[in-house]
Amino acid sequence: MVAAIEMRDPYTSGHSQRVAEYSRIIARSIGLSAREVERVGVAALLHDVGKIDQRFADILQKPGRLTDEERLVIEEHPVRSAELVAMVSGLQDLVAPVRHHHERWDGGGYPDGIAGENIPLTARIIVFADTIDAMTSDRPYRPALGPEDVRRELVKHRGKQFDPYICDRLLASDLYVQIFKREAPQVETPATAAPATVAATPAPAPVIAA
Repeated sequence: MVAAIEMRDPYTSGHSQRVAEYSRIIARSIGLSAREVERVGVAALLHDVGKIDQRFADILQKPGRLTDEERLVIEEHPVRSAELVAMVSGLQDLVAPVRHHHERWDGGGYPDGIAGENIPLTARIIVFADTIDAMTSDRPYRPALGPEDVRRELVKHRGKQFDPYICDRLLASDLYVQIFKREAPQVETPATAAPATVAATPAPAPVIAA
C-alpha cells in the first residue's frame, strides 16, 4: 500500500520509508526505549497510508500549486490513514498518532487543531521527520537543504510547529547527523512489529508542513 501511494507522486518516492527511519532516529534522541522506538517507526511508515484512497489520486499527481479546495481535500488524508490503521487490531495504539501527524504545537494544524502535549508524542515525532524529509528532498523549485539549513528551520519554528523539548533534544544529539545519511532504511512492517505503548515525555516541545 505504501509503495502504491508513492508511485502516484515521483517527488515522494521512498517518503514513508525515510520518515519511518528519521522518526526512529528522533525517538532514540529523546531517550525512548527500543520497543517504543520500533512502534514510532511503524506509525511513521503508515502515516500517509490513507492516500491510497482514490479521491486523492489526481491531487497527488498534480504538478502545480493546489487550489484551496484541493488543499482541503488533501488535508483529509490523516483521517483516512487513521481509519485504515484502525481496521487492524494490532495497530490500535497507532491510530491517534497517525491521525494527528499534521497537528502543530501551537494548535494551527489539522485535522483537529489540537496543541501542545494534547498531540500524541509519536505524532509530534513524525511531524519532525515528515518535515525534515520534505526539506531534504530535491524539488522543482529548490534543491535539498543541508544539515545547517534544516537546523535553522527547526529552530525558527520551535514552539510553533514543533515541540520545543523534542527540538532541543534532537539538535543537541549526535544522532541528528544520521538523518542526512541517505542510505536505504531498514523498515519494520506492521506484520513483524511488536506492540508497545509510547510513554509521554516529561515536558514537550517544532516547520513547514510536508
